[in-house]
Amino acid sequence: MVILHVSKSNRYSGMENVAINIMKSLPEDYRSVYLTATGSIETKLLDLDIEYIGVEKVDENSIKEAIEEIKPDLIHAYEYDCSLMCTKVTDSIPIISHLYSIPKWVQKIGPKSVIYGGACKNFAKIIIPDKYVEEKAWFRDKMEDRTVVLRTPFNAVKIFEKGYLPGTEMSKEKLEGYKSDLLFVGYLTEEKNPFEFIDIVAEVKKTHPDINAIIVGGGDLGSQCLSRIGKLGLANNIKMVGMQYNPYIYMNQTKILVAPSKFEGFGMAAVEAMAFGKPTLVSLTGGFSITVNDDCGKICGNEKKIIDRAAFVENINELLDNSEIYRMKSEGARRRAKELNNFDTYMEEIAKIYEDAYKNTRKN
Repeated sequence: MVILHVSKSNRYSGMENVAINIMKSLPEDYRSVYLTATGSIETKLLDLDIEYIGVEKVDENSIKEAIEEIKPDLIHAYEYDCSLMCTKVTDSIPIISHLYSIPKWVQKIGPKSVIYGGACKNFAKIIIPDKYVEEKAWFRDKMEDRTVVLRTPFNAVKIFEKGYLPGTEMSKEKLEGYKSDLLFVGYLTEEKNPFEFIDIVAEVKKTHPDINAIIVGGGDLGSQCLSRIGKLGLANNIKMVGMQYNPYIYMNQTKILVAPSKFEGFGMAAVEAMAFGKPTLVSLTGGFSITVNDDCGKICGNEKKIIDRAAFVENINELLDNSEIYRMKSEGARRRAKELNNFDTYMEEIAKIYEDAYKNTRKN
């Protein structure tokens, strides 16, 4: 079976990680080709030897050309825009619409929600990370009987190995550079909210003057983050290390992962940190409400205020000052990572979705 995976993003993030995991894990009799915008994602694709087509912009024309080139049996489209574009260029190839987020426009009537709702009948299946996505969608009645809940593929053992094994080969001095009290991992964008992380560190510094924090990630807000760090007098407390090929070493060497995001699809970094037994403190958004609980960390927010800075600071201070609470949360994080470990069953379900979609098309 030939599958065309379509994503318009040019960077490596949560959704792209899902797509890559799927392509790398399918049996050999599947041929997967990734259509993507050219950019930083290509480094990852080349490193993992994934077949892909890079274009300046993923649009209807580029999708049409990719279909003509590889003649796919099935299309796996990621997020709303790509899903819609695929329905406009073919009515004969089954399309899987894989949704990772629930943006505000989806939750109310409007041009885009009406168009996506109307297109639902053209999808062989709609994959969602949680039933919440369907329940909140304005067009939920159009999605009925087409959705399947698949959270996000997570391999706790593999993640742990990526963070632990490289550290065993480093000198003690080099490993020191990866250690931190607080860690932020994510693109430096408004959604990930690195400014809030910096402000949280500034508050924690009042009780812990030597607090040591690291920001892993690159993005549009990098220079502004540096400026904010300098303005708040945190140059000796926060280190920015940019994009990292292996952020898991930093996760293994931190004490607490902090994710004050304004929006998240699933929030994979928080789950990955749990594989190392790290308590995770997160905002009330996206998948965090599913993955994080009081046993493994804390959701520092509520319905009225999804990011509660005071709650972040209070929980950080408690974890840093109370070794018994830290130990319990750390053990809880490991247990939660084990509970969320779903890689094999996830891939089995994906293969079944593909086979069913393909068979149903051939019948028709």
